Amino acid sequence: MFERLNPLAMRLATLVFRHPIVSTILFALLVAAAVSGLPRLQPDGRIEAFMREDDPALRAYQQMRETFGQDNRIVVSVGGGDVFDLAFVEKLARLHETIGADVPYIAELFSPYNIPFIDYRDGGLYIEDLVRNMLARGEDPATMRERILETPLYRNFIVSADGSLASIVIEPNRFAPHPSDCVARPAEGISCPPLPDEPIERDLLGSDHYAEMTAAVERIVAEFGNDSDFVIHVSGAPVVSTEIVRLMSTDMPRFTLMSVGIALVVIMVMFRSPLVALAMLATFLTTIFSTFGLMAASGNPLTPPTQLLVPLLLVGSLCSFIHFMMGFLRGYAETRDKEAAIERAIAHAHAPIVFGALTTAAGLLGFLASDLAPVATLGLFGAIGSLIAYVCAFFMTLLVFRLLGTRFFERRSAEYPRLVALFTWLSLAAVAHRFKALAVVALLIGLSAIGISRLEYSHNSLLWLPEDNTVRRSTEFIDTHLRGTVNLEVVVTPEAGRDFRDEELLTRLDEAAGELDGLTDVPIGRHTSIIDFVKETNRALNEGDPAERFVPRQDAIYDQFLMLESEGTDDTQRYVSSAYDLGRLTVLTPWLEATRYTDFINRVQAHLGEALAGLATVQTTGLIALLSVTSTAVLSSMISSYALATVQIFALMCVSLGRIGLGLLSMVPNILPFVFLLGIMGALGLPIDTFTVLVGAILEGLIVDDTTHYFFHYKRNFDRLRDPKAAIRATIAEVGEPMSTTTLVVMASFAVFAVSSLTNLITFALLMVLGAVLALLCELFVSPVVLSFLKPARRRQEADAASPVPALESGYAS
Repeated sequence: MFERLNPLAMRLATLVFRHPIVSTILFALLVAAAVSGLPRLQPDGRIEAFMREDDPALRAYQQMRETFGQDNRIVVSVGGGDVFDLAFVEKLARLHETIGADVPYIAELFSPYNIPFIDYRDGGLYIEDLVRNMLARGEDPATMRERILETPLYRNFIVSADGSLASIVIEPNRFAPHPSDCVARPAEGISCPPLPDEPIERDLLGSDHYAEMTAAVERIVAEFGNDSDFVIHVSGAPVVSTEIVRLMSTDMPRFTLMSVGIALVVIMVMFRSPLVALAMLATFLTTIFSTFGLMAASGNPLTPPTQLLVPLLLVGSLCSFIHFMMGFLRGYAETRDKEAAIERAIAHAHAPIVFGALTTAAGLLGFLASDLAPVATLGLFGAIGSLIAYVCAFFMTLLVFRLLGTRFFERRSAEYPRLVALFTWLSLAAVAHRFKALAVVALLIGLSAIGISRLEYSHNSLLWLPEDNTVRRSTEFIDTHLRGTVNLEVVVTPEAGRDFRDEELLTRLDEAAGELDGLTDVPIGRHTSIIDFVKETNRALNEGDPAERFVPRQDAIYDQFLMLESEGTDDTQRYVSSAYDLGRLTVLTPWLEATRYTDFINRVQAHLGEALAGLATVQTTGLIALLSVTSTAVLSSMISSYALATVQIFALMCVSLGRIGLGLLSMVPNILPFVFLLGIMGALGLPIDTFTVLVGAILEGLIVDDTTHYFFHYKRNFDRLRDPKAAIRATIAEVGEPMSTTTLVVMASFAVFAVSSLTNLITFALLMVLGAVLALLCELFVSPVVLSFLKPARRRQEADAASPVPALESGYAS
């Protein structure tokens, strides 16, 4: 079927060959158009970046943020001395004020310095900044030690339960700045224009804003130093995501240069021509820049998974480049004329090359079924990039082939490569003992099944950071001492005419929230809601008696809310809407393996739903919920993506090879390497996570290129020679060298990630290298064995009497 494209390809090749300058200008214009979007490419390592925009979990999270504010906070913990000592508190106050003045995009800043303190004096309720007012009055902070430590609103928030740490909690703005934003400063003669009648659409704060905030905090922390009596740790989801992006930005240029260097060395060794190596480099660069340019133009960010496009497209570019170049050189060796060589190469090799690009694209398109946004993006632009690589390789090889001089062709050795001879011997040995070979394969499948049964899946982006990474160590330190850095948010919606001033609702929610700790193995640092303000107000109204910290009667609740409103504080608005028709319960937990959150969230939802039945409905959201959804999506993504990729590749194989049976057999060497790899992962205890889930589909997309060429050329050679062993020899003579070269480049290109700063990339790299080796072994041993069982179809046998060389389109029967 794909031979029908050969006349069109030949016409294009002739135009490029005869009009290289015009062709180069047109090609450059197309590349420039694709690359033009590249400046808009933004890195993004946030948890939210792993979700699709229309995901219900992400929408619920964004709605919660718009209503109540951020839960995506930066935590600056300080310890090492007595946190209630006057000198320590004064230094903490300076740190607090410096952060407030110099860190952008801050909505609120909480610390012992300014945390609300509810007090009742002289017949009135007062809400004041805790330490700020004490310092202003010249009071000793140590006198408030017990009161602060026993207050739930403060514990594991701005001070640790044991009093060894104080913390500054930075809550970012909900929305990014807008050009229409204006702050009037009358003293300076600055006024603001009237607001537009229609509301302004604002973007939520993004990865680049978090990076600015994190960088500013780190500069300030460095200025204050880490003295032994003032030790600072910085963490929080914005800090972790920024650190992942930073390491990505450091690693990507380094790995790209290493991968390209490896490819250039391979090309130089294979073709012994700087001009050919330069053409290969141009092929890769135009492919990668065009693909990333299109990705940026469509508004997709650069995430940890999509950075894998670099080695993926390098391999795709190299595969197409080598196959085109080898085809032109074989054609020239037979014809000694460049135009005739191009015609012969396109007639003989173009169909499997374009089909290889299409099957690779089909394998990657399987990722579109993933619930993880970066994985789907990787699949889409990996497929687009594979087709771009085919086009770029077609153009660049034609151009460099035209420029090559006679000396290059005279230098080329016609000696049969030793590696090809070894491959031939191994394949023929497998065919000679094909039943034993199949028995070994069956045994390996059985062992792999045992390993697969032990597979687990996970998602924990914190563990992507090395153990000695400062951010990871700070996060683990804060999780240990403050018992959490991430939140589960529970949005409570009153029913039956009630609101968040209803005594029964508040009482039952308070009791149910107190029972959450110990519900599962996930530890809870604190739970906070508007109820804590009510209880603290009730205590203040009763001369600060700790025994009076409870939800009062209905009439008192109304009075206390009026008092809180009269104080003009906006702290309560983080836990209840202005109309009291919506409330928020925040549950603080450590940063854990995301799979542990799934059961926790389900139990919290069920427990609170049962406790508030008839009073309110509950919906869980927050960063923990997003982590849980992402974790669950890992496994479902693997199943759906691989199933879709396999079906698409199988359909293309059947179309190309002309028979369903042959298409089915071609899937064996494609699937087996991944089966074996999954078995090894299970045996070694390596989980399926956001990165290892990509190994199978990427391998399948790359392996299918070799399988396509192997089966396509075997079919043609078997038609011509009518002998399986002779067909194997001829096939390996044609595809053995490119196949070994591409395998080597796959191994080397992904192996460079083994020196990554991100541990998940190291595991991914080692699995890809191992997978490439398994793929080559399957191609050498399994493919010839399954093909050796094929016999010419009946209509083929009848056609033999009429024609000594059967038509290419005929099929096979097994």
